[in-house]
Amino acid sequence: MAEPTTRDTILAAIRQGKPDLLPLPATIGFPPNISAENLVESFMTMVKTNGGQAIRVASLAEARAFLAEDYDLTLPVLSHVEGLDISNFTPAEELRLLDTLHLFVLEGKVGVAENAAVWVDEAAIGIRALPFITLNLSIVLSEKNLVGNMHEAYRLIDTSTGFGTFIAGPSKTADIEQSLVIGAHGSKTLTVFLLP
Repeated sequence: MAEPTTRDTILAAIRQGKPDLLPLPATIGFPPNISAENLVESFMTMVKTNGGQAIRVASLAEARAFLAEDYDLTLPVLSHVEGLDISNFTPAEELRLLDTLHLFVLEGKVGVAENAAVWVDEAAIGIRALPFITLNLSIVLSEKNLVGNMHEAYRLIDTSTGFGTFIAGPSKTADIEQSLVIGAHGSKTLTVFLLP
């Protein structure tokens, strides 16, 4: 019988050191890392950490009043939130105004407290480029749609709408000499309105 080769010796050692097979757990996931009572506070803190602002409002009328105070609504503005009628042009008719879009408002589907990411889908966005080409972005989100972590969020998002993305704060980069620049590649501001 031939002497075992080094290869055979190594493979035999690997086979001996192999752990026993265990059954997979019934559910795979991570428990919520933020209590249900702290979801709103945690989310708002993370929005601020990401360079945006989160504001609790009682109604869309209150959100509209805030937008009217903080932004020049005579500039090109689009709102895709039903009941928040502040749009002053229609992209299909005046596509050139998208070059100077001052404010875009849309509805968020799910908000994640651990990182302030908000899921927005194609049904809410319309033209996919809008959240990324606007100077200022605002998202309306119901507090009941807040979850603790991304694992919970992925169980809730609907991918059948086509395009969708998570947005967490205004555009930012720290590529150049590790200096944080906000608004480098997209919106300079993000305001999230939380509705009860």
